[in-house]
Amino acid sequence: MITLKEWEQNKEKWLDLDLELMTSDQSWKERTQKKGIPIFQRSFPDDKNDLFRWRLPSVAADHREVHHVFAHQMVDYHHYWTAEYSGGYVVNQIDNNTHIVYQQFNPIVPFVSKRDLLYIQWSREVNDKMIQTSFRSIQYDAIPLPTGFERIDWWGGHLFEANADGTSQLVLIDRENQGGQFPSFMMNLIMPNYLTHQFVSIIRFFEKGGTAAHEKLAEEKNTALKK
Repeated sequence: MITLKEWEQNKEKWLDLDLELMTSDQSWKERTQKKGIPIFQRSFPDDKNDLFRWRLPSVAADHREVHHVFAHQMVDYHHYWTAEYSGGYVVNQIDNNTHIVYQQFNPIVPFVSKRDLLYIQWSREVNDKMIQTSFRSIQYDAIPLPTGFERIDWWGGHLFEANADGTSQLVLIDRENQGGQFPSFMMNLIMPNYLTHQFVSIIRFFEKGGTAAHEKLAEEKNTALKK
């Protein structure tokens, strides 16, 4: 996990790295295809949990709308594509494009501890048809680890690209160190099926009307997490 100082020193470099990873096939290996979507995988020396990448070629919404959901409304709608998600809130809005966010997850697998996630996200407009958001787990003393939880160490990135027909493409990279005793080999094994559930649910969310057609996660639940 990074510190806020490390983020300040490296934020542009990390954006560049994530953009390259989301747009170049170099060093990626195709792991599998699910629902016609290739899922790519690659390793890095700093963590035994691998990074995964996949591209959704047609999401039924403008790329700016999709970006807004993922960058500004994740705590309200994340439960539609991640069944374990139980609530979250924005800890600190550093500026219009940068937030520190807290989330909690209640695993549906027996005997697996609850998880939480504390991360910084920041966005930039690559050009008039492409927006990028990066995510890194962050150390933040104001949000200690609750009793009974393990904290996920996450590296993520999203790329939102406009299609000519008004739909958009969505590229995602995702590496999740679940912490505790959850083994990396098991995470690497199950990630493709987990990601398939996610991207099918994301596609369905926007096909059914996006935020206009879906209810927010109960605000009182998110508010309760802050207490």
